[in-house]
Amino acid sequence: MSLHKEDARSKKIIFVSNCILNANNKVLEFARYPGVFREVLDLLVSYDLGVMQMPCPEVLYMGNQRWWTSRNLYDNVGYRRFCRELASREIDYMENYHRIGYSVTAVLSCDGSPTCGVTLSSYCENWGGRPKEIPRTLVEKPGVYIEEMTDEFTARGLNAPPFLGLCMDDRDKTNSQCLDELESSLALLMGKHISAKEE
Repeated sequence: MSLHKEDARSKKIIFVSNCILNANNKVLEFARYPGVFREVLDLLVSYDLGVMQMPCPEVLYMGNQRWWTSRNLYDNVGYRRFCRELASREIDYMENYHRIGYSVTAVLSCDGSPTCGVTLSSYCENWGGRPKEIPRTLVEKPGVYIEEMTDEFTARGLNAPPFLGLCMDDRDKTNSQCLDELESSLALLMGKHISAKEE
């Protein structure tokens, strides 16, 4: 029997890509809002989710004035090792929460990012060498950091939480479309979470 009384905490946490909570870390010309994507934060708060901001691998590795780049340029041994180290620390948090019965409800990341894309990441096979304007495309692959994170879950024998991709780097989608997609995903996810709890 615990000596501690229950308090108001929800015991539900969502891990969120850095740039969703701080647009100042986006690569130049990709920020859609001045600071926090407030509507996303309001939505997470409405589900009583604690929010853990993940580090931005690109800023830590390349700085805030980095060039636009693509998944194939980041897909190298040194950057993967760096992402693996960051992912390992985040999963330490997740594993600690799991051990005390808290729920890591999801990982919310930035779809289209070469690093943090969940289902889509930018790709341009002709980038490299002298800077030039090259058409950027999205491929149906996770970004390097998200791939390393899922590999770390597997290596530890842990079940990964659902990964949700906010389509912030898909320039064909508006903020409202991104938010609507997230809202649908969260409603479905939290609905499943609530019904499983009630059973």
